[in-house]
Amino acid sequence: MPTMMVKYASQLELIKNEPNYNRIPAIKRFFQLMDFENSFLPSQQELHGANLSRTKAVTAYCKLRGIPERSFYRWIVIYRERGIKGLLPKYGKRSKHLYHRDRDKLMATIAIDISDPLRCLKIIQKIIEHCKLINPRVKAASLLLLKHYFTGYRCNGRLSLSRALTDEELRVLGHYKSGIHKNHSKKATVILMANEGRSLLETMEMTHVAERTIYHWLHNFNKDRLESIKIHVHAPAKEKEKVERQTRVIDIVHKMPSLYGINRTSWTYGSIAEAYQKEYGSPISIGKIQGVIHNTDYSWRRARRVLTSPDPEYRRKVELLLDTLQGLKEGERFFFIDEVGPYRVKKYGGTKLMSKDQIETLPEYQKSRGHIQFIAALEAVTNQLTWLFTPDKSAISMVKLLEKLVLNYADCSAIFFTWDAISVHNSKVVTDWIHTHNTTAEGPHIEVVPLPSNAQFLNVIEAVFGGMKKAIICNSDYATPHDMQEAIARHFKDRNAFYKENPKKAGNKIWDKQKFDFDKLAGGLFRKM
Repeated sequence: MPTMMVKYASQLELIKNEPNYNRIPAIKRFFQLMDFENSFLPSQQELHGANLSRTKAVTAYCKLRGIPERSFYRWIVIYRERGIKGLLPKYGKRSKHLYHRDRDKLMATIAIDISDPLRCLKIIQKIIEHCKLINPRVKAASLLLLKHYFTGYRCNGRLSLSRALTDEELRVLGHYKSGIHKNHSKKATVILMANEGRSLLETMEMTHVAERTIYHWLHNFNKDRLESIKIHVHAPAKEKEKVERQTRVIDIVHKMPSLYGINRTSWTYGSIAEAYQKEYGSPISIGKIQGVIHNTDYSWRRARRVLTSPDPEYRRKVELLLDTLQGLKEGERFFFIDEVGPYRVKKYGGTKLMSKDQIETLPEYQKSRGHIQFIAALEAVTNQLTWLFTPDKSAISMVKLLEKLVLNYADCSAIFFTWDAISVHNSKVVTDWIHTHNTTAEGPHIEVVPLPSNAQFLNVIEAVFGGMKKAIICNSDYATPHDMQEAIARHFKDRNAFYKENPKKAGNKIWDKQKFDFDKLAGGLFRKM
């Protein structure tokens, strides 16, 4: 600061007699202008070369120093016109009325003549022309406006169009009139008033547009109709710049942040802007980055965990499952089998309808009132569920379910079971029971169609269990295991009754083999069956 005070002492001398509350802000503004011109701007020229934009440099400097851009531009203009004295703020200076001294001389009474209403305006015109205290720009604008009124009064005829507006044209022009585009709003107003047969004077008063301009707009509209007023949002150069910016941003997104020296594994709007400036040498705002991303099909999405089967015989097992299911004959049944639980008997949370100020709490630690578990089989053709509550997930429990199924479907010629590859399903107890049944016992022949490992999405009964949990377990607080069992059993009974009255096969895509893409199926893309 002392160095700058010495360097610019001659200029600071011009305002040394000003009060401190005016002089200190002026010095601060002056030093900021000098810092921009002599230090910041040359550094930006070295960095960007011929591509430097002074406007962008001003924006960057104001952002760096925390200065409003509008104020900084005003300082630049004032300093260029009036020097350092122009930077003095107007604190403490009372504004004097323009006509304070000669108030009595300037006051006059103007009588309005009804037969010649423009006479008073002519008197005002003469006063404005001869008054030397009025700012020249204000005087010129006022005289021009009065001239427009005189012209409009002399040409007080009705405006008209060569052809009346259609309903569509009325709708579009009404949209333009109420829009924010000032010039097109005035054009639409002029055309609508001409369609109504309004006078030229009324139109000029409404739009503050010259007579020649009004007739020019009406001539163009009569010739080209709506094309003469059509809004072109983007100029070709700006459209080209927009496309180029979008291409650059998407190109950056396809790369890793580490390639630009950014210590991140994923992009943010700020890091994209940083990489853009490093790559192309021009700054870009976060708002423009957001606009580019919004106008493309890119969005922030979380990676999805999928079930991928490592089974080497995956394709063969899936094809066997589909062929068996879709090739069922009369008297044959196909069952999806799985175990569920144990479910602890406690208070469960979940989604439910409640008021905005209501808060549902769930204890983190709860004492269990017991637990339940069961094993179930879903018949694919009739969509009927058979279940059995069990104390454990042992092979004995599985055999009990199989005995129940054989008894319930004794009139079938064959039944097929499909289940996952847990040890219980492949245990010696289960396989021996199936073998004994097929060789000695009466009833349907049993065949097992194994599921591939980690392919639970092929087991349709999983969806049934999910629906039961949402309806019966979530938001529950059963007092005893017996209460939870009763609720689950009642849910399954209601489900069976529904599908008896409304027959539908279990599953969805699993019945249409053509919809299966085996290359994608391993990724878990067919969970909803």
